[in-house]
Amino acid sequence: MVVDDFNQLCERGRVAMQRGDLDVATNSLLAAAAHTHVPESAYLSVLRPLFELFVRRNDPRSALTVVWYMASSDPNVWGRVGSLLASVPAVDRARSRAAVGDMEGAAREMEDAGLLAAAAIWREKAGSYSQARALWSRLAVVASKCADAYNAALVQYNLARCANLCADPKQAREAAVSAVRLLEEAADYFESIGQRERAFDCFQVLVQIGRESGTFEDVLEGFINCIRILREDHLKYFALQCFEDALSAAKERGELSAAATLAREASDYARTLAMQGTSAHYTVMQAELWREVSKQHLARGAPPEIAENALLAAILAFGEVGSFARIGALYTDLATMDLDPQRKAHYARAAKRYEGVRDEAIETTALPAHVRQDSHFPEVWHVDLIEWEEQGSAAEACADVLLDGKRWPDLIRRKAMLARLTALAVENQPHEMTRAPAIALRVKLADDLRQLQLFAVLSPLEKLFAGGEQAVKIAVLSAMQQLFFKRSFVTVRAGLRDSDPAVVQHATVAVESLFFQHAFDPLSRIVREAPEPAVRAAALRALSRVDTIEAAEFLLGTLEHGSPTDRTSALHALQRSRGGRFTELARTTMYTATPDMQALLRDVMHARGIAI
Repeated sequence: MVVDDFNQLCERGRVAMQRGDLDVATNSLLAAAAHTHVPESAYLSVLRPLFELFVRRNDPRSALTVVWYMASSDPNVWGRVGSLLASVPAVDRARSRAAVGDMEGAAREMEDAGLLAAAAIWREKAGSYSQARALWSRLAVVASKCADAYNAALVQYNLARCANLCADPKQAREAAVSAVRLLEEAADYFESIGQRERAFDCFQVLVQIGRESGTFEDVLEGFINCIRILREDHLKYFALQCFEDALSAAKERGELSAAATLAREASDYARTLAMQGTSAHYTVMQAELWREVSKQHLARGAPPEIAENALLAAILAFGEVGSFARIGALYTDLATMDLDPQRKAHYARAAKRYEGVRDEAIETTALPAHVRQDSHFPEVWHVDLIEWEEQGSAAEACADVLLDGKRWPDLIRRKAMLARLTALAVENQPHEMTRAPAIALRVKLADDLRQLQLFAVLSPLEKLFAGGEQAVKIAVLSAMQQLFFKRSFVTVRAGLRDSDPAVVQHATVAVESLFFQHAFDPLSRIVREAPEPAVRAAALRALSRVDTIEAAEFLLGTLEHGSPTDRTSALHALQRSRGGRFTELARTTMYTATPDMQALLRDVMHARGIAI
């Protein structure tokens, strides 16, 4: 039983401590701590002697790591770390100070460690915006020389934010302009290499810049591209929520023409999703907005023809939902405007045709509450800069998780603590060491990071993969099989290009394991670009388990137009899968397909036990 094993390990560690066998005691207590599902009281009973062991072994960083976990349940434990803080790096002292609320002290320690982004962020948290601005200015100089466009843009954006808070509009404007230019450059690059999720981050920040600088063009550009990427990744409810947010932003700024256009696009998109009530809701919204646009133009003294065009757009929208009485009222309004007499007469005749006509009953449904998402953008301008500054350090990435008790549950924090203890052992060794124990330790670190299953571990895993040892690369690729993020494909594709056949084989297994809804784009890229038939077959098997219409259409196209090898792979994958989207598509295309294609579709349906 797990509990018996846990208790036995605890007892073995206690006995070993008593006889002074620190190696056995440490290994036993770490093995007990790996039982991360035990109750908190039992878990703390392991960590207390483990802390003492690390102190006795003169390993202050590991001892402090254990304290960071225990402090969430027992704040008094901070009283035992005074002597440790003098023996750990400044970054560990900074985290400890931040954990007890000393943000100014944490910022000073981070600055001493040369981590300017972290120091600036903690200065902001302490409300010291002038000092934060100075740090962002220093980092902007550094980033302009060694950072990629994305991270350089984030630094400029943070500088603009702090300059605004320090009442320096000139510096804020200059930094914001630089940030926009760099973000657009970074977004183009990310999309060119198939990392649309990174481009999405660029456009999120662009929205924030536009909101804070009052530049609606940046807000609109950011939202339109966010919506485009969400639609391409088939995240339909997120896309609709983004339409909602864009509409709200346009209305707040009085940009009613833009809002009406967005409402029309939202209506068309909702219709493609068979959300008829939601589509009608956006169509009515569009019509009302065009009517407001007309009033806005007339109030501004614009030519009446511009207001006329807006009302005609409203009439078309109301016509889509059968609001005929409102169409009649709009024609009446047009007949009274200062227009060409012939057009006024035409509108008057049209208004008479609608006299006594009622609106058709329609069901309009706003985006349901249960599918609405939190529209708050994550602060990527802080989070991503921290990742960039940490340079793939697993110890620091795990510390971020371990010390964030508000966001992560105890189970995740326990695993982060264990992974950090392993990372400290790995990162304290010289990088050039390649002997078996060192490689085994890096393999263990990859496995520890895998168990966290968080986006935050991708950067450390990418760094481990770049190290070069076959066993470590294979361990990283095994970890990637459980990390369902589009960014995971960056490492997997690197594995597919590796010169070691064993690494390529494990990367191929990872490809087949990474099937999730928005994996369609990277998987389809692998099918189009991979030269090895086995790799393409793995991607096709994964796509057969992505039950979206886009994946179904791609597989259908492969069956019809792919190479003989790919056609066979797609056929076998579809015969074994049960995706409903492909079944629907096969039924609708069966009788318009060629005889050979009809035979293939029948083979698929027969294997699935479906009559067609």
